[in-house]
Amino acid sequence: MTRILLTDSMNAPGSRAVFAALEARGGKGCVRFVGGCVRNVLLGVPGSDLDLSTQLAPDDTEAALEAAGIRNVPTGKDYGTITAVVDGEPYEITSLREDVETDGRRAVVKYTTDWAKDAERRDFYVNALYADIDGQVYDPTGHGLDDIAARRVRFIGEAESRIREDYLRILRFFRFTAGYAAGIDPGSLDACIALQAGIDGLSGERIFGETFKTLALADPLPAFEAMQAGGLLARVLPGWTLTGDRLPELKAMVAISDDPERRLMALVDSGLGLEAGDIKALQGRLKFSQAICERLIKAGEVIGHLEAAEAGDIARLIYRHGRPAVEDAVLLAAAHDDRRPGVLMQLIGELDVPVFPLKGADLIKLGLQPGPELGQRLKQIEADWLAADFSQSVIDAALAGPPRV
Repeated sequence: MTRILLTDSMNAPGSRAVFAALEARGGKGCVRFVGGCVRNVLLGVPGSDLDLSTQLAPDDTEAALEAAGIRNVPTGKDYGTITAVVDGEPYEITSLREDVETDGRRAVVKYTTDWAKDAERRDFYVNALYADIDGQVYDPTGHGLDDIAARRVRFIGEAESRIREDYLRILRFFRFTAGYAAGIDPGSLDACIALQAGIDGLSGERIFGETFKTLALADPLPAFEAMQAGGLLARVLPGWTLTGDRLPELKAMVAISDDPERRLMALVDSGLGLEAGDIKALQGRLKFSQAICERLIKAGEVIGHLEAAEAGDIARLIYRHGRPAVEDAVLLAAAHDDRRPGVLMQLIGELDVPVFPLKGADLIKLGLQPGPELGQRLKQIEADWLAADFSQSVIDAALAGPPRV
């Protein structure tokens, strides 16, 4: 039998209190850690959120926690999930389930006390491993530990059946493969390619969530290259036009930045471009935040001004668009050329870009009346000041004589 050394969070007093509360009602062994926290310990990688499975039905889980004085929240009670909160730490507890009916997005389930039934409805063998509070590992499918040892990610049972239960599992397959596997499982990949049309029925939020998590991995490139080769990226990123199976911009960006938003820029730029209209259309489908949308658009606006740019040009770009946007554009330009951007990034960091020193009140003191003419005059002085590399002489001249209209 396999035993693991529990992580600090798994072995914390809060975890032990939750286990004790549930076992007081359901008996020893009625609750186990499941999924990512067990998988990651076995793989020797940093831990993930703590998820627990129990043979208790949701009402009994609530009653057990109440009896022990543990605060609990019915975060997903309709799906069997109760969240216990101990010392501010959440513990998500889900009753063992088996699927009765699925439609590719959500499932009708019934509760069970059979660990094997619960394991069979999960996505991958490596995610269907359980451990008790003593560190004893349970592998109901009989394949999870083997796949951990082989660093292999495979769907449980028939791959196409698992995918039809929830088409998001296609994207999860690529994410988990990139994060944990030594290579890509051919049978699982074939099933993902064959059923890729199911991605079209997923919500944009779910698609973007998985895509963004994949971009945040140490090396997301294998996942996206496999999706591109299989024709899936056009479904993940509507409007995708790049053909072939190489993503040079993403490859280069992965080498120079671990920021998933910058990696998203490189991915999107490969097959969509960073035109404002294209980015807004993509946001309309994937529902990512306005902040990300604006960041991508700004990078696209700045990158066209970088070629042969000198220090004064860079300073003006920083003034107009902000230092982060210029840094994004420089990195994206470097990704296009597959080169290191160190010198230019150092320059951006060292440039002292002043704040425009004039205000409308300064011109009013010179006799210009409030209104459109004042605004136009202020903009003209600012443009002259920028063209003169932020020269104080432009400001001095504007304040020395009568205002020009």
